[in-house]
Amino acid sequence: MAVSSASTVPLGHLIILFCVLLFLGISLTLPLFRFNYRKFLCSSLFIKIIFWIPIFLVFLGILYARNSVRFGALIVLMVAAFSEFVIVIQRQKTRLLLTLYFLIFAIALTHFYFIGAAYETKFINLLVTICFATVLSDVTAFFFGNYLGVHKLPALLNKNKSWEGVFGQLVGALLGVLLVNAFVTPVVSIGLFLPLGIGGALGDLANSYAKRKANIKDWSSAIPGHGGFIDRLSSLAGSAVLVFYFLKLTGII
Repeated sequence: MAVSSASTVPLGHLIILFCVLLFLGISLTLPLFRFNYRKFLCSSLFIKIIFWIPIFLVFLGILYARNSVRFGALIVLMVAAFSEFVIVIQRQKTRLLLTLYFLIFAIALTHFYFIGAAYETKFINLLVTICFATVLSDVTAFFFGNYLGVHKLPALLNKNKSWEGVFGQLVGALLGVLLVNAFVTPVVSIGLFLPLGIGGALGDLANSYAKRKANIKDWSSAIPGHGGFIDRLSSLAGSAVLVFYFLKLTGII
């Protein structure tokens, strides 16, 4: 794993940026409930928003931990995801397809390790950029889909999602890269938004497809409002693998 340190990442800036975006997220969500605060507070969407707080705290713990702890955290996440997969697969007839999906997901997620090994001095910058921009792209895709979504994706992909949502994924990735670069830590290239946005979208769509084949809403309820570990990590896995090969092909580091 990388030998770089998170000491150059300003913790205060990261926390402030997170809080501002959390507030904006709540503000943009309220119109979906016609500003019915009681209904919003009782919704699963509110739970999802609130649980971004412990997720962010875990991220900070990993970010400012030693390299061995980061590697250990990746192993724990892989084991947790595998445990979800094993429970679901026992009830399925389409085991081969779901097993293929999980293998692709697991290989994609291990690219966080490959990024750390290949780009030691820039690993922290890349880790912050990938995680922050991918999550923001997911959130932006949600709002674009809900407020602007008209043109539905093919049923094979996901008829409940729209091309506007996919476009929102790219917009969110670009916004995330720009915000990280301006307020947290220099990014290696603004162009990272392309593999981040595309990778996040592909990871999310692949996960949705696998869940439809398994006839499940979420892989588990391990993370309230977010589903399981596979649900939460699918976009990040897609982003990590495309960022790794983007960096290899462009040679910008």
